[in-house]
Amino acid sequence: MKLFVTGGTGFIGSYVVDDLERDNQIILPVRNPSKVGKKTENVSIIPFGENLSDIIQEHRPEIVINLLGILNEDKKRGITFHKVHVDFVEQIVNGSLKTDVKKIIHISALGADINSKSMYAKTKAMGEKLIIDSGIDYLILRPSIVLGRGQKLFEDLKKFSKMTPVIFAPEGKVQPVHVEDLVDTIRKGVEDEKLKNLIVELCGNRIVSYKELFEFALSYIGKKRIVIQMPSSFFWLMLPVFRLFPEPPVTEDQLYLLEKDNVCTGNYPTHKDIIGKVRNPFKI
Repeated sequence: MKLFVTGGTGFIGSYVVDDLERDNQIILPVRNPSKVGKKTENVSIIPFGENLSDIIQEHRPEIVINLLGILNEDKKRGITFHKVHVDFVEQIVNGSLKTDVKKIIHISALGADINSKSMYAKTKAMGEKLIIDSGIDYLILRPSIVLGRGQKLFEDLKKFSKMTPVIFAPEGKVQPVHVEDLVDTIRKGVEDEKLKNLIVELCGNRIVSYKELFEFALSYIGKKRIVIQMPSSFFWLMLPVFRLFPEPPVTEDQLYLLEKDNVCTGNYPTHKDIIGKVRNPFKI
């Protein structure tokens, strides 16, 4: 099958491409070809163009898998939540409508909400709506934090652990999912024509605090640090300081996200309903 995969060089994307290239032809638009991990005859690397609609029309895939997403904006470079989560999705939809794309598999996020104060969550919901309203068959996946080798959280904590003996964790709960569960769900969406027009939540079978998550991550990278849970008021107070960092440890948008726990709602089917199992996300 011919697949068009955006965001294929990221943490999740590298797992998806490595899995699907075994028995599919993958069109992979990238800005930096050196970031592509596995390069085989089944993966066609092409330049990432700002107009994804034209690229889709040129290559005419059967399924589009959209993995594009950012956690932080870089407005100086023109990288905003709206551009990545809405404008690019609109281009994907337009290109798909003009070709014979059978399905769009779209990675959204747990907590996507058109009414959210967080622009991340708001634009994720806006992107979902564009796909749903298009009339094209879709599978929208809403994962909690995805754990696996290469997760940015590990690199962030490795960096901050060099600067301080204490790591501050926000209040709240999270329900991590194993990256391989996400990959298997995407594969099922590719292979099963009947799996369509669904929003699916992806969470592991264990709800933990951010303190517990950070302690796990520090243990995973072999760093011994004290983790202290702090109320949201502490992080709001520290925002002016955090903004001085080249890469702020916490942003205003993320604090809005933290107002709600990042756990499955029970209002949608889960990946267990799709692939029949839930891996332990803390075994990676």
